Amino acid sequence: MSIGSSVRFDKRYILALFALGIWVWMGYSIVSHTTSKIIKATIIQSKKAVRYLDDKLYPIKKEVLWFDTLTFPKGNELRHPKYGYLGYRQDFVIFFDMDVELSADRFVSFVVYSDDGFRLLIDGKKIMEYIYDRPFRKSQKIVHLSKGKHHIRIKYFQGYGQLGIVGYYGVGKSLEDAKRAKRLYLGRNSAELRFIEQ
Repeated sequence: MSIGSSVRFDKRYILALFALGIWVWMGYSIVSHTTSKIIKATIIQSKKAVRYLDDKLYPIKKEVLWFDTLTFPKGNELRHPKYGYLGYRQDFVIFFDMDVELSADRFVSFVVYSDDGFRLLIDGKKIMEYIYDRPFRKSQKIVHLSKGKHHIRIKYFQGYGQLGIVGYYGVGKSLEDAKRAKRLYLGRNSAELRFIEQ
């Protein structure tokens, strides 16, 4: 084999390795960013200002997205740690819908941090809410839920300025257990509460 053919072989080998590396990276990127259909988010952008939770909307855009956790940290634009920036900054409402299944009757502690307001319903029943604008603040409520399936809906609104919503839960056999229970993001399964993928 001549020196020239050896150099050509080495270049082809390097190019093949490079192409393989790109292919592996793209595959990983697609798999790691594929959305689990756990939490359905219906986002409605309003043409006019939204100043409280049940303010009238003048929709100019409606979008349905899926997420694995209810995790949108405080900031100037709606962002999920896994899926990135979503392009929403002000005057919008989101309906988060998720189905869960409890393995036994349990007390469940719900914690919601939000900027601005929100309302949490379980099986259509209002559990807690804050309907006006506010800085990123905590709301908490413990409820007793029966064994089986339940539907959770959270309505969230953003007026202007900073925004964000993050939801947690903890499960216990008693009220005190639920208060002390380890908190998990809404969307993450525990030993006693499972989120049902759609």
